Amino acid sequence: MDNLLARGTWAVLLWLFAITMLVVIASALLLNAVGVTFTGEESSSWFEDFWQSGLRTLDPGTMASDEGWGQRLLALLVTMFGILIAGTLIGIIASAVEQRVEAMQRGRSAVVESGHVVVLGASDRLPVIVEQLALAGWTRRRNVIVVLADCDPSDLGQTIRAEVEDMHGSRLVIRVGDPTRPTDLALVGLERARTVIVLADDDADNDAGVVRTTLAANSVLGDFDQVPLVVEVTAPVTGENLIRACGHWVHPVTPTLAIARVAAFTLREPGLGQVTQELSDYRKADLHIYDLDDLRPEVGDLVDTRFADTLLMFDKARPIGVMSIDGTVDLNPEPTRQFVGDDRLIMIAEDRQPPAKAKVDRETVTREVPSPTTLVERSGGQDTPLQGETLQGETPREHVLILGWNALGPQLVAQLASSCAEGSTVEVVYDSRLIDEDDVEIPATLHGLELTLTPSRAKTVQTLAMITESTLTSIILLGYRHGLSRGEADSRTLLNLMLIRQELDARGDESPRLIVELLDAESVDLAMTSGADDFVVSNAIASRFMTQLAELPERRTVLLHLYDTDRPSFDLIDAHTLGVTGEVEFHELVRATYSVGLLAIGWRCDREVTLNPAATDRVNLGAADQVIVITK
Repeated sequence: MDNLLARGTWAVLLWLFAITMLVVIASALLLNAVGVTFTGEESSSWFEDFWQSGLRTLDPGTMASDEGWGQRLLALLVTMFGILIAGTLIGIIASAVEQRVEAMQRGRSAVVESGHVVVLGASDRLPVIVEQLALAGWTRRRNVIVVLADCDPSDLGQTIRAEVEDMHGSRLVIRVGDPTRPTDLALVGLERARTVIVLADDDADNDAGVVRTTLAANSVLGDFDQVPLVVEVTAPVTGENLIRACGHWVHPVTPTLAIARVAAFTLREPGLGQVTQELSDYRKADLHIYDLDDLRPEVGDLVDTRFADTLLMFDKARPIGVMSIDGTVDLNPEPTRQFVGDDRLIMIAEDRQPPAKAKVDRETVTREVPSPTTLVERSGGQDTPLQGETLQGETPREHVLILGWNALGPQLVAQLASSCAEGSTVEVVYDSRLIDEDDVEIPATLHGLELTLTPSRAKTVQTLAMITESTLTSIILLGYRHGLSRGEADSRTLLNLMLIRQELDARGDESPRLIVELLDAESVDLAMTSGADDFVVSNAIASRFMTQLAELPERRTVLLHLYDTDRPSFDLIDAHTLGVTGEVEFHELVRATYSVGLLAIGWRCDREVTLNPAATDRVNLGAADQVIVITK
């Protein structure tokens, strides 16, 4: 019996059916042997006796018309057996349904979806990733996000839904299992997914778990290796090895490196942090790459069209570059560059659907954008032509104070060393009770950057002597990741922020910029009201970057170009420098900036960033407002 039950519900049902058939056949044979029937007739066929016996196992009321105590006794036995079988059958079916419901609640049933996104593992980044995937897929007819993690599905689902208020029509499916086991990976239908994201554990000190998960996923996919795998790794060399082992469909992401690159980029200009956040968040305009064939229904064939002629061709999309068939990216290319058949147009647009044609008249769209300089800057009665290089200026020396330390620190210092001018300095002040001196890793190459380490045992900035140095250009507050929860780390950071802001305001002269790293996105509003000039939400940046690659892996090259100080990238130019103060339409800003080699993609007014406005949108720019551009 134990072996039978172990075979499952169907085996038990077949066993009950066989027993029932034996009882019905035995009843029919007995009736036929003694020459009596249930129908009251003197004689009947064996099949009729079989049929009447079967009816009495299914319906107790059938025996009411039986005559003769022999027939009645036999009918009673058959009917009682039928009741026993019916009760057993109901119990088995109810138990099978209950087991199925429990399996679904435990997350052990197989996913039958296709074209879905699979997330392997769970960490603090998961809610942001789910939110961004839901936002990215709101235009899809059916967007399903499947999570496979070795934890309780109810608790995980509640955690995600507590932070993701709106799924925008997407459906979240959670399955329980070990992502490193191919048998558990079979539950989520990897071969039918459109993309896979592999997350590292929050407390992972190395990439062992991620490597095992990636290799297991690769073995399950087999011939379906065209499914992109976005993998979170702590060491860049791990990502390189995974690409060599599994193929170019693996797209590794090193969160600390991505966050450091954004943080160092933010140092260049106040407001750049807002620009990067707007561009990486799927709530706003995003980076998209379109095939020329996809754009043909709206604007016709773009082959042999100059890049300059596309600037005002679309309503809610801003062309910023071209991607060649070999993956080469050319941001803000020469105005005369012509498209070839395999080129792809890089744009900032609202969603992945091809953008609509601009609503301005055809003459305005195709009017030639002047390549010579038309703007001048008046200085001492002289007209000095403005060029893109003049507007950007030389890279200044940076004198940076870093308060706090975590895994982001070494990458941040490395980015500062590679991007700052020679003669720049960095001082790191860290809590020696939370961070050992040996754990403060310093990049091997500093490129002339002068670095000073200062241990401190103060929970807050009790003495502000280090910020009174007038040469400081920036102060960066990093959150502690070990020994404190996210809330505790952010509370400590925000308290230090308020103390520093009070000291800087009391000095009265020009203050260094305050850039704050936060671990929890819920702390952003507090940071802005506490006096931060820019902020970096580390979990959000890494999660959004992974989502961007999951939806379109080709974005990696474009993003790396945009955050590279040696290539065309974002910048903010004062409106008065461009001579475009007052009320203007956006297409006027596009022409004014393009005449000096810059691509306008939006504006920043009263510390509010607007990206990708329509060509006819109007804005009243003051002298302190800025135009967001892609440099040359």
